[in-house]
Amino acid sequence: MAQTIEKWYVNMPDILNPTMSKQNRLELLEYHKAGQGDSIANIFKHQAYLLKYDTLNQHITVKNTPSSTFEMKILNQADSTVIIGIIRTVCAPVCMSTIEFYDTAWNSIPLRFNMPSAIEWVDINKIPEGKVDLLWVRNLMDLSFVTLSFSDKDQSILAKNNTLDFISEADRKVIAPYVSDKNISFGLKGKIWQRN
Repeated sequence: MAQTIEKWYVNMPDILNPTMSKQNRLELLEYHKAGQGDSIANIFKHQAYLLKYDTLNQHITVKNTPSSTFEMKILNQADSTVIIGIIRTVCAPVCMSTIEFYDTAWNSIPLRFNMPSAIEWVDINKIPEGKVDLLWVRNLMDLSFVTLSFSDKDQSILAKNNTLDFISEADRKVIAPYVSDKNISFGLKGKIWQRN
């Protein structure tokens, strides 16, 4: 019988989500299901909040601490393989994510996901020639702050660029008109996540 996102989340190894014990995770979901609230104290006595609990799409998002979020989604493949995806996002203060994939025995799966660079959100062709130095733009966007999330609609991963939050206000005013605020979507093709 297929396990639910709730079972995977509650029973995962504690090392994958060290701020929340198995008991914390269980209580958080049980309180939510009973209509008794969406928060609980984590092992460090900070409030953790259930942000998303979607049993239909097998997707959970929890704000573990004031500056970190844990997201898990079950990705069912065409060959009946089950992949467990985990995204961890830390905001200190600009937000960045990491992503990992596991099989149902909690072994790491080497699916290749190349984090997009901030420059991928810049439309170089829209920058008027001679108005803004392209080398300056490339250097400015060299340090990337990108957050990831699992799509609510399908099995894709959405990447959001937060790099403008890191640069100075003066630089932001110059470059912002040429930077897209849209997410970049990735889909799994074989063992590689590729841009949709």
